[in-house]
Amino acid sequence: MWLEPPPGVATLPRPEVIWHEPTFAEVRFAGGATGHVSYFFEAKRRRLSSPQADVLAVDAHRLLMAQVDGHALAVRQIFSAREVARIARDWAPGLSLRDALTAIHFDPDGRLTFTWLQGAARSPVTERISVPSIPR
Repeated sequence: MWLEPPPGVATLPRPEVIWHEPTFAEVRFAGGATGHVSYFFEAKRRRLSSPQADVLAVDAHRLLMAQVDGHALAVRQIFSAREVARIARDWAPGLSLRDALTAIHFDPDGRLTFTWLQGAARSPVTERISVPSIPR
């Protein structure tokens, strides 16, 4: 098998394959209550990423991913997993970060747009922020 299961997982279930570009794919495996695990494959360079947990959005042009990291949203480079941005907000209490985010995507200009539920009132807030391509 060319995809190694992440630590603590004996075998991989049937994947969902998402082609972000003609030569760039995300292979996503459901993880049940713990979210999902994604591997990224770049056909031109024949690169395969390490397993990445809870990927919420992908910028295929800059090879970035946004993912849940505890109580923050982390933006990382896909193949090195180096963090380029960390976003923490007053997420709605009692919800996981995944549930507090109602929408998220990278825009064509490279910015990250996300809508989240704020505070105890769970008021929706939409933000559009610039994200660097390399770690600061």
